[in-house]
Amino acid sequence: MIDESDVAGEIYRLRRLGTDDARVEVKAAVRGLPKSVPETLSAFANGSGGMLILGLDEEQGFAPAEGFDPARISDALAGACADAVEPPVRSEISIMEVDGAAVVALEVPPLDPLLRPCVVRTRGAYNGSFIRGGDGDRRLTSYEVSQLLSNQGQPDDDAAVVDAATAADLDEQRVSQLLERLRGRPNRAFTEVDDTTALVMAGVLARDANEQLRPTLAGLLCLGRYPQQFFPQLFISFVALPGKEIGDSLDDGTRFLDNVTCDGSVPDMLHEVLAAARRNMRTAAVITGGGREDRHDYPIEVIRELVVNAVLHRDYSPLARGTQVQVELYPDRLVVKSPGTLFGAVVPSQLGVEHVSSTRNAVLAKLLADIPDAAGLPVSENRGSGLPRVMSRLRRAGMSPPDFEVAPSHVHVSVPQHALLDPPTVAWIEGLGENGLSDDQHIALAIMRQRGTASNEILRAWGVDSHVATLALRDLVQRGLVSKYGGRRYATYELTAPPVAGPTNQNLGDATASSGERSRRIEGELLAVVEAVRAGCVTANAISAQLSLTYATVNRRLKALERDGRLERAQVRSRAIHYAVPIRGSDGGRSAGQ
Repeated sequence: MIDESDVAGEIYRLRRLGTDDARVEVKAAVRGLPKSVPETLSAFANGSGGMLILGLDEEQGFAPAEGFDPARISDALAGACADAVEPPVRSEISIMEVDGAAVVALEVPPLDPLLRPCVVRTRGAYNGSFIRGGDGDRRLTSYEVSQLLSNQGQPDDDAAVVDAATAADLDEQRVSQLLERLRGRPNRAFTEVDDTTALVMAGVLARDANEQLRPTLAGLLCLGRYPQQFFPQLFISFVALPGKEIGDSLDDGTRFLDNVTCDGSVPDMLHEVLAAARRNMRTAAVITGGGREDRHDYPIEVIRELVVNAVLHRDYSPLARGTQVQVELYPDRLVVKSPGTLFGAVVPSQLGVEHVSSTRNAVLAKLLADIPDAAGLPVSENRGSGLPRVMSRLRRAGMSPPDFEVAPSHVHVSVPQHALLDPPTVAWIEGLGENGLSDDQHIALAIMRQRGTASNEILRAWGVDSHVATLALRDLVQRGLVSKYGGRRYATYELTAPPVAGPTNQNLGDATASSGERSRRIEGELLAVVEAVRAGCVTANAISAQLSLTYATVNRRLKALERDGRLERAQVRSRAIHYAVPIRGSDGGRSAGQ
């Protein structure tokens, strides 16, 4: 049953906004159940879910609608849920009181991706499938419907025969490398057959309608001399932009700082796009335990994984072959765009958090795991490890996790540029002249430089093990870079300015009175919770698990931070409350979620 406090909270929010939105649809429903309700049910079910509230008048500031009959409308809504859409919406309808009057509320859950689209029965899939857009319902395009329907089976567009191509369009050296790798496996399946048969077994070649062997789409993309001869738009575009939106330009009219068409086979395209990214990012070098390491605005491994993921999981159906994978580098973010929605039972909330893998392009996935990139490594591991590796590498760099925009027609991944370990901070750490600092110590120093103080809890918020954090901080104190304040349990650390060698004030404050210790502990936990939100742990459960604090403690700290304006509730449609760091304004503050 829907929680009355959730409904009250949404009504309060809508009254402040002055309109309903993608998350909530409000209707007065005085003259009966509106004819658009089945479209709204379809739209919510095909997206992230949503709430339908009947009995409030938007034109009167969402006040109770005069003449509303809750019992009659509740019955009519139950009928619409059961009979007007397919699959039916199975969710309990509630009648509750708002401002002394009754309203009807329904929470529509998102439909299992394998069962989509939710369709208005009388109109069929291609005319009766909807999605939320702004504060209304938008009918899905034919392409978007086809994407949802493709989840009901295993697509084979990557295995399609390219009728205009022949085996001569494949690169001989790459073919030889693939055959050598296939025959080097313990499995003898490829050792006892000739080259042609092996290539058919691997999905590189297949027979056309006339029984002629020709390259498949996957084979051509992986091993072709120039696949764009047959599919001109199956390339990767890279643009570096001067403004925060496409179309922004410099005073002299320059719209692109760099604009590259990366074509050729997948390994060729990957090499070109990474070279373009390096060329357009700031770079600093830092000395680690393993030697000198270049640090960029975005870790190269992150860009590589996101691009490979886009190429591997994009839609290759005929309707999508005119659209390329796009990489856009803005001053404040990196965006990777690919055509086609998520495949299989994967939902957006699982991306990068759970080790889930559902492969739209099975043949392409196998081949990319068997062909080398420019560095001689497999292009893809085909183990569902790409996005978890992205999250881990971003956290190591002190960066926030990416945002995923998932629609029936596309997936866009945006990585915010803000980072603890941005090139100026890396250059500052390099200027300290300390060799052998670990990645965890780099993060600790960056936190102290940017936030003023660090603690074991704050480092845990960035994914550092508690014991490792203790050792890292202790070593920084011994190096004279950092001073320790407070007792052993609730110690905080600040930069020594300027860093000096010799005795440190490691024990300063060890005799602090118990009340001071408690205040320091609470403030340390508050800071740690804020850093956990910056690092992508945005719910109470996630913060509790990350910081090893009890759920009750985390809730108390969240309420205090929200009350003080240091955190705010994010506008995310979810049963769990999500938190974000609020936008500060034009004084250098960070944007929400950072």
